[in-house]
Amino acid sequence: MRALPDHSPALPVISVARPVSEGGRRVLDLLLKSDGLSQAEVTRSLDLAQPTVTRLLQGFQQDGLVRVAARQADRPGHPSVHVTLNPDFAYALGVSMLGDVVSMTLMDFAGRVRGQRRAAMPTMGRQAVLDHLRVFKRELIDEAAIEERRLIGVGVGISAFYVGQGRLFNPPAYLDDWALVEIEPILADALRLPVMVDNDGTVAAIGESLFGVGRRCRDFAYLHLTNGFGGGIIADGRPFRGHHGNAGEFGGIWTMAGVTYTNLDLLQTCLRDRGHPFATVEDMVRTIDVAWAGVSDWLDQAEKSFSLLCALLAYGIDPGLIVIGGRLPPSIAQALARRITIPQATNRRGYPPPLPSVVVAEAPGDPVALGAAVMPLREAFFA
Repeated sequence: MRALPDHSPALPVISVARPVSEGGRRVLDLLLKSDGLSQAEVTRSLDLAQPTVTRLLQGFQQDGLVRVAARQADRPGHPSVHVTLNPDFAYALGVSMLGDVVSMTLMDFAGRVRGQRRAAMPTMGRQAVLDHLRVFKRELIDEAAIEERRLIGVGVGISAFYVGQGRLFNPPAYLDDWALVEIEPILADALRLPVMVDNDGTVAAIGESLFGVGRRCRDFAYLHLTNGFGGGIIADGRPFRGHHGNAGEFGGIWTMAGVTYTNLDLLQTCLRDRGHPFATVEDMVRTIDVAWAGVSDWLDQAEKSFSLLCALLAYGIDPGLIVIGGRLPPSIAQALARRITIPQATNRRGYPPPLPSVVVAEAPGDPVALGAAVMPLREAFFA
């Protein structure tokens, strides 16, 4: 699956230290995904000349982006220095704004989570969200004992789609206070940092591409289950946003096909009907048990909807994997994956089109906040 031209609105560039060249970004990206390599391994993994890699790494070490360990044996007779990203060179914050919860993740330059905060929200009104985010930011800085000046920005994932007018988003009713306004300057003013905002499904897919199945598969579709439903597409390791920025609005397929919209709001209803009422989806996902009868009711409805969607994705975009993620607990996601059936196309000459496997998301923690925290770091430093 090849990445198509991305015509979505350009994300703001966050600049820290000197600009990083394309080759340098590839080196840093490789180190991020590998947790460190020898200099010889970096050279072998990239189509860059050894002197170029040496020059780039020397510059990164001088600027504090990487740490270089004492020489060690890479292969017999070939000693090589070991290079890792300096986790304390820079940090970013990732924010998740969903239907009934707001969260924040602090990530360091090596992609490690240094702290998390999460709060169930009776309302997602603007002032309530901003108050929580200000407190989260201060608590995370103090808890991790980091230098605030090394925070380079904030990534945000919100349940909403682009309306095709600049950076305006159209969210569901529970996010009315954030509808059709420039969200980035509002958050930037509150948090005193550069902010970049994207759809929650795309942002979660970014997190999965770096910290989940993306470590072994560069082309996948991510199904993001929350109060609503959407997702993201990763093509050749990068998010594909489409012409208007809305690639991954998979719920629209269900609406057009007239099948059941099996999101977590429906799961909440199924559980209530079976004697397990929850005030919010956040309350539900904290305590739900896959053995409850209401879960089976939901799976019965979800089976047809997801099988249809996965078939369209399999033949429409040819992903390597289809990933079930979002806020759906892993035990229920596994049960859903086992039920999904993608019909095999006509066998021609004994070679039918290969189909993707349906798997459960592997990225740890809050997938939206995790992917959101990556966004400012990737924009400034990584390929």
